[in-house]
Amino acid sequence: MTGAEIVNLAMSGALGDKIYAGLFHPTAGPVNLYEARFASFKQRTLAKTENLVCPWPECNVPADRCQVHHIDAHKNSGQTNPSNLSTLCAYHNGVNDDGDVPGKNFTRPKRGRTVRHPGKVKLLTPGGRLVSNTHDLSTMGAMNLI
Repeated sequence: MTGAEIVNLAMSGALGDKIYAGLFHPTAGPVNLYEARFASFKQRTLAKTENLVCPWPECNVPADRCQVHHIDAHKNSGQTNPSNLSTLCAYHNGVNDDGDVPGKNFTRPKRGRTVRHPGKVKLLTPGGRLVSNTHDLSTMGAMNLI
């Protein structure tokens, strides 16, 4: 759908009284509009439209029950912008390996971490493999429409 088509539909009232629009780059994912520590409503909405279910392989938790996750951990200077955000269910957000922080040692086991490759959120396993969620809804998010 083109921008002109969206505007025409909006002007005719065919889209209702609320319109949510997101901008997605074909390989980088959602485009940053501003920065903050915690994801805004718009950033959460973008993350949910990108991944309709938790992107961790074999997970089926719907995005509206997921947490917003920094792909590059905020504690490691990861920014709160759409291309660095994804949804993860509470369990996978907790076991995601956010990487080492200088001066600190993690005692939890390495389980892999989410990465954006190329543009889509995938699990990078401890062995270095990129794995996608194969749930039916995982192929229906915004990045699959580009």
